[in-house]
Amino acid sequence: MKATTTPSGTGRLSAAEGRIARAALAELPSGGVIMLDAGPMSERIAWLLPAGCGLSVLTNSVPVALGLASRRDLSVHLLGGRVGAAAGTTPSSVCLLEQLHVDVAFMVADGVSPERGLTCADPAEVMARQAMVGASARTVLLADHTRIGGDRLARFAWLHDVDCLITDAGTDPDDVRRLCGRGPRVLVV
Repeated sequence: MKATTTPSGTGRLSAAEGRIARAALAELPSGGVIMLDAGPMSERIAWLLPAGCGLSVLTNSVPVALGLASRRDLSVHLLGGRVGAAAGTTPSSVCLLEQLHVDVAFMVADGVSPERGLTCADPAEVMARQAMVGASARTVLLADHTRIGGDRLARFAWLHDVDCLITDAGTDPDDVRRLCGRGPRVLVV
């Protein structure tokens, strides 16, 4: 599978993940506020944001914030939290998120299943991810086929909290049907 390196050099994307990120651009609001969760697919969305889009971007990703900081057409806000191989946010970030309104959140999950919803491997991230989804008028989930059908340790959202799930053609068609029945519009790219 062909992989590409993000401009920051921090992550690698498979061809499928690149297609998911490009498809997510159709979910951008015209103006307004977006939130980009940490992860390579969200980083790719950041690099692909159209010039002159005038968005405010909230993120818990240091590479995204640094990569967008020089863009004069964007207002970039980095959520606080721990810095390391895995991103995370602190309770103070949760309090801040509870006061914000975001038009569209682009979220990632370590596991996505009809039974348990959106899950992550680190329980320390649950409260922040719940607050990210809660602050958003619309939630777009970016999940390649390796994440579909899997459950991880901690749930942070249910499928009915997601407006659009973008996945790749490697996702089992039965899984796609099961996911559609739980609420989100599912786009296979």
